[in-house]
Amino acid sequence: MKESFRIVGFDCGEDEHRAVLLDGAGEFEERFSVSNERGQIQELLAELLLAIRPDEHLVVVVESKRSHGRIVSDAAIGLGCGLKQVNTVALNHYRDLEGQPRKDDEWDAYLAARMVFLKMGGCREATRVTEEERALSRLTRTHRRLVEERRKHLARLRAVLLELTPEMLHSSWEGPQPGRKAMLYLLERWPGFEGLERAQLRSIEKILRRCRYGSRATRVAKLIRKMARGISIAAEERHAFTLELDLLARQIRFCDESKDRLRAEIVHRVEHHLVGQKLLGMDGNGPVITGVLVSEMLPVARTATEPKCATYAGVTPLSSLGVRADTFDTFAVAS
Repeated sequence: MKESFRIVGFDCGEDEHRAVLLDGAGEFEERFSVSNERGQIQELLAELLLAIRPDEHLVVVVESKRSHGRIVSDAAIGLGCGLKQVNTVALNHYRDLEGQPRKDDEWDAYLAARMVFLKMGGCREATRVTEEERALSRLTRTHRRLVEERRKHLARLRAVLLELTPEMLHSSWEGPQPGRKAMLYLLERWPGFEGLERAQLRSIEKILRRCRYGSRATRVAKLIRKMARGISIAAEERHAFTLELDLLARQIRFCDESKDRLRAEIVHRVEHHLVGQKLLGMDGNGPVITGVLVSEMLPVARTATEPKCATYAGVTPLSSLGVRADTFDTFAVAS
């Protein structure tokens, strides 16, 4: 006897979720509203499981298993429901096709369920991941966000230096570069470079030698002090520059320290993962890249074909895969 399916689509929000249940013919049957609480979501899904026929299998549809959809996804898996994901862009196109001019939570839940019922493009089986992979995914994503945040802070630091000391951005500048350790040490010792024009050379040299300037330390220290003596800005605005530079230096330092902590944790997890150990032995794979492959690509590789994995990774056309084929062979052997 062929098993039939009943599909319930969810549009997830911070406070509450909207859900729409389809009947056996894929048409609207009933709508629900449930607060974003684990117990309430589990209760709703349990009621739906009791309401459908014994030969029917309940399939839950969400846009994402993360963020707003996390608890719904976990509850669905825990109760043995099927779990499908719809691509947000595909859902937006479908909404336009249906003539819905704006986003509507209940309508989106219905459309998501219909996309799965009609087996439209943009729908896929939600990838099952282990707790180890989920934790590694969170770490690598946080690491990427820190890299992006540091890049933003560094761009702002360069913009401030362009107004205060433009010579530090010249291609001929031999002193510390923005964002480097020596620059951060200088800004920590002399916030906004205030007082640096009166500093003794050996104080500046001490910082430079910590950053491996070696025999160049004395010459660069003189260059830095000359730069500081050339700053000519009114006291009130100079104080504002100092506060801004101090804040930027602290933010960059925080990003660096946080990245180091995350990297150490990623390295530890990757080195104790069977597939991670093999990927680390391949040329070009560092711990962070390996962590991404293990946490993002490995779950997909367990259930998808190699061409689909390549498309997911963005490395198509398939003729250019090369080493990637070996990578997927490693996944297959290990899993």
